[in-house]
Amino acid sequence: MNIWIVTTGNSDVQLTTEDNWLNLYDEVTEKLNYHEFFPTPSDFEDEDIYTVPARVLGIVYKQEFRQYWEDLFFPLLDNFGKKLNNEPRLMPDKIILVLTDQSILYPDYTDLKKSPCWKDTCTLLPIFEHYFRENFPKASLEFVELKPVDGKGLDNWDSTLELVQKELSGLKFKEKDIIYVSHQAGTPAVSSAVQFVTLANYGKNVQFLVGNEYVKESAEIIDSSKYLRGISIQQAKGLVSTSPGAAKKLLEKIEDVDQGAIAELNNKVDFFNLNRIVDNNNSEESSILAATQRIVDVLDLIGIFFKQENYLQGITLISAAQETFLKVAILSKTEKMTVVIGDKNCCGKDLLLWNNEGLLLNNQSDKSLLKGKDLRSNKINEQDLNLCIDVLEQLSFPSDKIYVVEKNLSKTNSNSIMLAWLKNLELGFQSWPLLEWSCEYYKEREKDLRNQLVHNLRGMEKSDVAEYLMGYKKVETDDVMKIYNEKVKQPFFEAIKLFKLDYTREKLDKELKNLAKSLY
Repeated sequence: MNIWIVTTGNSDVQLTTEDNWLNLYDEVTEKLNYHEFFPTPSDFEDEDIYTVPARVLGIVYKQEFRQYWEDLFFPLLDNFGKKLNNEPRLMPDKIILVLTDQSILYPDYTDLKKSPCWKDTCTLLPIFEHYFRENFPKASLEFVELKPVDGKGLDNWDSTLELVQKELSGLKFKEKDIIYVSHQAGTPAVSSAVQFVTLANYGKNVQFLVGNEYVKESAEIIDSSKYLRGISIQQAKGLVSTSPGAAKKLLEKIEDVDQGAIAELNNKVDFFNLNRIVDNNNSEESSILAATQRIVDVLDLIGIFFKQENYLQGITLISAAQETFLKVAILSKTEKMTVVIGDKNCCGKDLLLWNNEGLLLNNQSDKSLLKGKDLRSNKINEQDLNLCIDVLEQLSFPSDKIYVVEKNLSKTNSNSIMLAWLKNLELGFQSWPLLEWSCEYYKEREKDLRNQLVHNLRGMEKSDVAEYLMGYKKVETDDVMKIYNEKVKQPFFEAIKLFKLDYTREKLDKELKNLAKSLY
């Protein structure tokens, strides 16, 4: 079965002459509250065609339209009819006409000549019914009337979409039905809503019958795939900035998408998942430059997660970013230091090792005088221990923490010790509340959101996140983004600048917006 859904608008019925207007108008002028409505010339090719507001034309011609049928002109419908009649396989078995009536919103609309109600098509029902009976006698005819009831007119996109969904949801079609949709008439909100709802509900069964009301025989049929592609592209563009993985899934179903954009989208998907190809034999990933760049990128990514109220991922990444920063900052300062061991001078950074276990004294590199030493607390001898302590002291290790590492050299990687060490290395360093609280050894761990998430799989509320970001100091607002930007991200970047850590910054949100624009 062929189904044809047709929207109607203000210029769907026009006049071929104005000769009979005054006589017919005088008979109903009271119904029009004595407003003066006169035909105005249309832009239709070279012919004399006139337009009048749809509701007015319906009222004026309602009683006499059969007698004056030659006065009426249907530019779009005539184009569609010729297209359908020329191809019998396209002829509709059922026609569903969409009319509009906003009078319930404007009960006093007759008082105002410029009320949107004058453009409603409901009064044209008898004229439309006669037109379709004459031109498509074998087709059954149904009418759907759009009557907004929520206080918003048919120019409101959201409410109109909801109304169209409600009205068209009651239409039942079979799986093999072909649905032709002529959606150009009506307000832009109605047109778009009908387009969206029919595509969403009936997908590839839909074909669009479109034309130009000002040009004869201009009708054509557009396959829904073109519309679906456009809608999918727009959906993907909207998802790129918040969920590139979902955008990628949408685009995988679309042909002829620019492969350069797809490759870049894949990169962003990997970035959101922190996917990196790491060669364990290559120290590049652990270099100060590479690690600093990861920190900077992740600080922007955290902001995106917080905007989505995706607090779990944001909290986890902040913890990782802070711990990475401590190591990077210490290595950047020790890189400029010289350690004297016996009669040899060593670069301070070469005496430290950053591996999967953390930041430790280096007993692996050929550049380290500690190479080959067993630094485990239960294996190291007194001479080697003294050597390690001497190295740490020359690297400005805090004196009040020496007793801790004497018992266990791996404690150099403790957050509380690294923060104290960093403050010794750079007296101008100002930490922020969350970093201070996170690095406290003796703290109320029951409050630690990161620990509760990792160890007990517990969730969090917005107020919990706000308190956490402030290091459990006084919180004056639960605006997570404001606290994150002002109390975490800003001081974080100031610290990166203080330690002169190099990075390149094309803000992530700008990159994502540019990527979305490149999709077509």
